[in-house]
Amino acid sequence: MIKSNKIKVIGFDSWAQGARHYERLVEAFNKHGIELILIHLGSWGTEMGRPTQEMVRNLQVRDITYYKKKNFQEILQSENPCAVIFLSTHTFAHRAFNRYSQFCNITTIHLYHGLVRVQDIGNSNYKVNHLSRLKFAASQLPRALIYVWPAYSRALLKTGASIKEWFRFGYDIVSGTIGTHPDTVADDARTDGCCIYVTADFENAVQRYGYAEENVFVVGNPDLIHFGLKTEMIGSQLTLTLIDRTDVMYIDTGLVYTGGLVFKSNEEFVRHMIDTKDRLERRGKHLVFKPHPQHMGTPVHKALIDAGVDICSREDFLSRLLKCCACIVEPTSLSVVPALMGMPLLLANYGKLQEQRYGDVLTSYPRARMLSDVDDINSFLAAEQADFDLERTRAWIKDNAGPLPAEEMPERVANVVLKLIGERKGTEAKQ
Repeated sequence: MIKSNKIKVIGFDSWAQGARHYERLVEAFNKHGIELILIHLGSWGTEMGRPTQEMVRNLQVRDITYYKKKNFQEILQSENPCAVIFLSTHTFAHRAFNRYSQFCNITTIHLYHGLVRVQDIGNSNYKVNHLSRLKFAASQLPRALIYVWPAYSRALLKTGASIKEWFRFGYDIVSGTIGTHPDTVADDARTDGCCIYVTADFENAVQRYGYAEENVFVVGNPDLIHFGLKTEMIGSQLTLTLIDRTDVMYIDTGLVYTGGLVFKSNEEFVRHMIDTKDRLERRGKHLVFKPHPQHMGTPVHKALIDAGVDICSREDFLSRLLKCCACIVEPTSLSVVPALMGMPLLLANYGKLQEQRYGDVLTSYPRARMLSDVDDINSFLAAEQADFDLERTRAWIKDNAGPLPAEEMPERVANVVLKLIGERKGTEAKQ
């Protein structure tokens, strides 16, 4: 049997839908002798029916059932990776896998999968509908009781958790049920290093996760790659007259799936979008709806189509965007793309979103306005054009574009992985 000389790295996620965040890394990783596979927990209830093993383009993807009855620690022992990469680390299953990895002396890395500072992370973003939130929590209870909580409990036991960590387990169960989130994550949600898209998220990584500054790495924004935004298109709309364009794009972030934190039902969200469409039409504008990927193939998606909402695909996103006068946005990383192009942003602050708050990245954008009434869109756009400050906007774009070219983001991540693996090996050698 020929033993591979490649460095093995595992990506770990709750479902296979996150594969695109890993798949973009494969080519650069291969170049550096790194073999990357993704292990996910779809069969635990987040994504039933996925194959036990599959290829997502050039990424090998495995459901947890591939390993039959092996637990997390046994999987790590059989795969023997040099590193594990997480897209998020605050959930119990991810924290359990991180605990075992650290216990087995395996390097762990948190790769942010979006821009955190588009949200107002200093405050609660949502007015909680408690009945809807409890219904959502109840729907998640079987998965938690059968899979998640036992896996995390075993991880606490196996890794010698302190009494304080057991109390944090109970506290996080309660806070997650009622829809509140502590200002700082648990210690076992912190990895050896953290990769963020842009400098704006540096403070979040240090304060919320407790990373040392030298362990936070700015790698660039892959959304620019994913949606085809070339470097030369950044700032391309700054000197154009946009106000007479008819189309207005609405960029959605899937708030209907947050378990009663904003919309108490699918129907309520559909009504929100139909009302937005109708109000824009009365003002001579046409709604182009860019849905969050979670909508695809759902009753929400079908209901919007049946209502005549013009839905924009990922493939058509950039070409449709170039025909728009502005974007109505929710707090999503994707909203940064039109901003980097220099387009006006209208931060949705009407209807069920009237208490929605936004983070510094969006509120500091010179062409952003809070939209409290869709009927006012034309006057908002006219006021924005009259107040437009070209130099301030160019400065914001420079500060928030991240390292360029964005196409080199996977290479930067590969270098971080190798650096952190090398540092851990160096520490082992000294002991």
